[in-house]
Amino acid sequence: MPSKYGVLLTDETWQGWPLRIGHFAGQGKSEALVADSDSILVWSGGVSQVTLHVRRSADAELPSGARNEPERHEFVRQSGMVDFLPRGTRLEEVRWHGQASGCIAVVLDRTRLERLFGPGVSGLDPVSGLRFAVTDAHVVDLVERLKAQALAAQPLGALYVDALSLTLLAYLKARYGGSAEAPGTDSELGLPRLSSERLVAFIDEHLEENIGLSDLAGLCGYSPDHFARLFRRSFAVSPYQYILARRVERAKSLLRDPSHSIAEVAGACGFATQAHLSTTFKARTGLTPGAYRRR
Repeated sequence: MPSKYGVLLTDETWQGWPLRIGHFAGQGKSEALVADSDSILVWSGGVSQVTLHVRRSADAELPSGARNEPERHEFVRQSGMVDFLPRGTRLEEVRWHGQASGCIAVVLDRTRLERLFGPGVSGLDPVSGLRFAVTDAHVVDLVERLKAQALAAQPLGALYVDALSLTLLAYLKARYGGSAEAPGTDSELGLPRLSSERLVAFIDEHLEENIGLSDLAGLCGYSPDHFARLFRRSFAVSPYQYILARRVERAKSLLRDPSHSIAEVAGACGFATQAHLSTTFKARTGLTPGAYRRR
C-alpha cells in the first residue's frame, strides 16, 4: 500500500495484517498511487464527494480485445464505507471535497497471506475485487478490532490477533470472492491423536507465554488457517477459546495460594494484564479472581 495512505501503525512484533492509518483534510487531490498489495480501506469521519480515475491491475483478465483504460468513478463517501483495492491497482488521480476524514488501510501482504493460508492462496480478485464505497459493518468491526489491538500493543495476545486476521480474509473471500481455502486443504475429521496430545502438552507448558496460531500450527505441519479448522473439529472450540479456558483453570489453582498476588497470577497464566484476567475469569466463572479467592 502506498505510504501516502498514512503512517504504518504496526511493527515487526505485530501478528496480524499490517495496518496504516491516515487523516485527510476536507478537500484535496492525490495522483499516481499504486496498491503494491491487496488492500482494504475503512473510512471514518465526515461526508465527502469523491472523483477518481483508476486503472486495473496488469494481472486483470479483461474481456478479449478490451484495453486497460482508466475508469472514472464518482461517489459519496461517508463513515463506515470500505474500498477494496486489488494488488497492482493504479489510482491515476483522486479528488475529494467535503468534510475531513480518516482511513485505516489493511494491507493483505503476500508473505503473511501465505503464512496464514498456505502457498497458492489467492487474495482479492484483480477484476471483481475492485470496489469503492461499500457498506459492510462486519468488515468495519473486524478492522476496528485489529486497530484497537495494534494501538494497545496486542493486549489479548498474538492468538487473538491471528484469529481476527484469519476471520477477516475468510469473510472477504466468502462474501466477495468465493472460498478462502488454500489448495490442498481437505475435509479431514480433525487432528491426528498424537498431534492433539502434543498440542495439549505444549499449551500447558507455555501457557504463560504469548502463544501464536503459527506456533501451534507449526507443531502439526499445517498452515494456520487449515490448523484452526482441524483444531475446532478436534476440540469443539477455537484455539483461542481453548487456551483461555486453560488459563482460567490454571488461575483457579494459583488463586488458592494466598502468597500469589492477583497480578502475579495474571502473568503466570499468560494474561497481558490483571484487568484481562479479571474480565475473562468473571465471564467464565461468574466471580472475580478476588471473590473466587475469598470463597
